[in-house]
Amino acid sequence: MIVARAHSFILQARLATSLAAVAGYANVIGFLVCGVVVSHVTGHATHLGRDVANGDWQPVGLLLTLLGAFFIGAFLSGIATEIGRRRGWPSIYVLPAALEIVLLIAFAIGVQLHDPHSVEAGAGLWLISIIASLAMGVQNATITKISSGVVRTTHLTGILTDLGHESAQLTLFRRWLGGSVVAADADHGGPSPQRLGLLLAIFMAFIGGGVLGTLAFGWLPKLSMIPPIFLLGWIIIADIRMPICELQETILADMRLPNTPEESLAFFRAVPQGSARNASAKLPDLGAWIARVSNTKRTVIVDLSGANVTGAMAVQSIRDMLDRGREQGRKVIVIGLSVGACASINAHSHRTLLDPTNCAADIARALEMLTV
Repeated sequence: MIVARAHSFILQARLATSLAAVAGYANVIGFLVCGVVVSHVTGHATHLGRDVANGDWQPVGLLLTLLGAFFIGAFLSGIATEIGRRRGWPSIYVLPAALEIVLLIAFAIGVQLHDPHSVEAGAGLWLISIIASLAMGVQNATITKISSGVVRTTHLTGILTDLGHESAQLTLFRRWLGGSVVAADADHGGPSPQRLGLLLAIFMAFIGGGVLGTLAFGWLPKLSMIPPIFLLGWIIIADIRMPICELQETILADMRLPNTPEESLAFFRAVPQGSARNASAKLPDLGAWIARVSNTKRTVIVDLSGANVTGAMAVQSIRDMLDRGREQGRKVIVIGLSVGACASINAHSHRTLLDPTNCAADIARALEMLTV
């Protein structure tokens, strides 16, 4: 679910709801321990404005610090993601997820040392709430990047807004005669029952996390943070083991073209790794991959027949590869996709991403394109 950026709507939904439950859980524990929310900053900003206007300076410092902690958490997520991208890791989001686990463990230690019969004050209040806010900043930035800004998990204002807005859109998308819903693909980001289901699931998961956190704190307050840590750890382990394609360079004898230096032409094939041998493996971050291909390869042919190219994030990965190749002055040709797959990718991209100049049925046709 967090390996690379090539996941289907279903996998993205699983990740979003899981992280929403973690956020709701951590938020209620933070409130019970410290008396402040930690998963979002709107309330902090509101209280800050009120306290500044009233000249109540005592809580202003803490509120500013919590706002800063959330910002720093998001900043650290961006740094961790970029480290993975620059080093070519297939799992570029595992590092920020691991960082969140470390912060949640530190938060759990603070909860364990806390007296459950009182609300934290003094240095303990500052330390525990800051650590929790850092963790939530990391999480929100990470899921925002994974979903390309489609979903967030640490607050519900945007979720409820999207629910209302897209419910209205879906209503308007009904046919006036017959009353049947016009088919819409959730991966395309448009109004659809699946998209509304995801938003509702995130909303309910956040609330469910709050319910479970409250019950756990009431039963075993000092160990109450163990469940979300284990859940996040399981997500990381499952994602590291997720089958993902590797782009392997293949040398073909018939790839020599007239007036084209042999070393400037490269052919790569998406090869499923691990247990996926039936075109079910996900694409890696193709935009980062093409940036690492040697600059001497001015024409790159990529065979994607061995990969699963369905889903919004897979399409974005292909788009990033083509855009990055264009920026580098390369000619990138995609082969191995069916006519239906190309049409679906173009529909999702809201533009003609694949056309006869950069897409061919097979290697033979791609080489013919280069000789024209």
